[in-house]
Amino acid sequence: MGLFDRFSIKNRCKPILDYVEGRMPITEFQKMFNEDRSLRKTLSTPLDKKWAFLKDYDYNLFNMLTQDWSFANRNWNTITIREMLQEVLTAFLDNFGIKYILYKKYIEDHHLLLDIQPSWLDVVDDTLDSIVYEIPKDLSKTKQIEWGKQRVKELFRYDKSYPRWIQEAEWPIVSGKPLVFSHQERIKGDDWHVLYYFYDPDTNEQTVVEQFS
Repeated sequence: MGLFDRFSIKNRCKPILDYVEGRMPITEFQKMFNEDRSLRKTLSTPLDKKWAFLKDYDYNLFNMLTQDWSFANRNWNTITIREMLQEVLTAFLDNFGIKYILYKKYIEDHHLLLDIQPSWLDVVDDTLDSIVYEIPKDLSKTKQIEWGKQRVKELFRYDKSYPRWIQEAEWPIVSGKPLVFSHQERIKGDDWHVLYYFYDPDTNEQTVVEQFS
């Protein structure tokens, strides 16, 4: 790509810089991404092949944001997606040598989210985000993590023990409310097929999650 093309892209990168540097909220950026042809065209510019995470998308960031399950047809306004979006957009800026000052709050919030989430829980919606926002900001980092972990245990309850997943965690959430884990059992004669039983404490309605190893 020639110098002229790179200069042209730099001039069209203001929304990207505004997001990466924390001046534009993700709700506004997503709206622009959906409606602004100039931004969509800019993000469609092919990147260098050193960005291996874009290989399946023809090294095209627009393709990734519209096709990858992490972004496609989802609300981007979550702690996880805010950090992920910032990371992929910095790759775009780095590719064209555009300098920026990283807004660190997205990374800090995401690290805190990971710190309070136990290994048996992997929630992809914004259920845990609310816990991060509730954590008292005047506590030390260690105390914030302890507070968050305790709140997670209060929200994601189990009768005797937490589930031992054989695949990725799939804790069901109904109407924004985590169900209570009851127990798990292997299908007789099939050690690679496990059923996980959850229930709604208000209605006692049961939900079963199946996993195959």
